[in-house]
Formats: sequence, structure tokens, C-alpha cells
Amino acid sequence: MASVHFVHFFGKAVSDPSDVAPMAEPRAFSILVVEDNTAIRAAIARSLDRRGCSVTTATNGLEGLEAVRARSFDVVITDLNMPERGGLWVWEHALRLRPELKGRFVLISSDNRPGGQGMDLFLESEHFFVKPFSLDGLLDQVETIARRTGDGVGRGDSSGPDDADRDGMLPQVPGEV
Repeated sequence: MASVHFVHFFGKAVSDPSDVAPMAEPRAFSILVVEDNTAIRAAIARSLDRRGCSVTTATNGLEGLEAVRARSFDVVITDLNMPERGGLWVWEHALRLRPELKGRFVLISSDNRPGGQGMDLFLESEHFFVKPFSLDGLLDQVETIARRTGDGVGRGDSSGPDDADRDGMLPQVPGEV
């Protein structure tokens, strides 16, 4: 009688490991968090770190742009209103330096109806969360963006995982910011 072995491969069970084509090891997603509020910045960074992401933080728009200038990121999370330049400024200038970041920004704000020049353009291609927001929701959105646009495991997948596929996701970290 033949024995059957089940191997979990990125959350999916396969009966024969030889059925799985060799793949490169997935890399950690690289995330930039630009937020002037220390507690929010730390909570987001800590949660992303727990999910295995490589996290860089900045306390204002100028620092955020310097980080973008220095290296590439899979996703940029930025607050809308900050001293020393806000999130829209970071977005506009970062896209000039790294056009490949289009579609990889998540803007967070305490204002649920932010206006101002550039906001309509931002909302056409980017993502927006209103404070307070679900930390899990933000992290899931970041992962979806990184998988869709990065060199990670799910490259080319334009939709986020549904509840039935949550085993294939990075570990969940509960909380609200």
C-alpha cells in the first residue's frame, strides 16, 4: 500500500511534493512607514515586522522622500498631514524618483474627506485608510499590494486573498490604530 504525504505549500495541501515546481524562496516585503505620530508609527512597524516584512520608518515627508531616494520599497504607507511635508507631497515626489511606486501607496488620515490639490489624482491609483482603522485591514491591504506588484510569492495576483485562503497569508496581528 502506497503512503500518501501531504505537504503544505504556501497554505495549499499537495499530496506529492514532486508536484510542486521548485521556486525561489519568497523575499520579505519592503515597507516604508511615514507617520509623525510615534505610537501609530510604532504600532504599524511592529505589526509589519511580526508579519516578516522589512520595515523602514520616517517621521515626516522629507525623511520619507530621503528613504525612497535611498532604496526601493514594495509599499509606502504615509500619513496625509505631517510637519515637514505631508503624504501627498511624498507621493508626488516619490513617483518622480521611482515611477514604479504608482499603485503602491497607502495614505492614512484622520480626515475622512480630505481635499486639496492632488487628492483626486491620488485616489485614482492609490489606497486610503481613515483613522482609526483596523490594523488587520491595513496590513492585509499592504500585503495585497506587495504581492500584486512586488517580486514576492503572489506576483501578478491582483486580488487579495478571501477568507478561505487566509492560511496562505502572513500571520495575523490583531489590533486597531
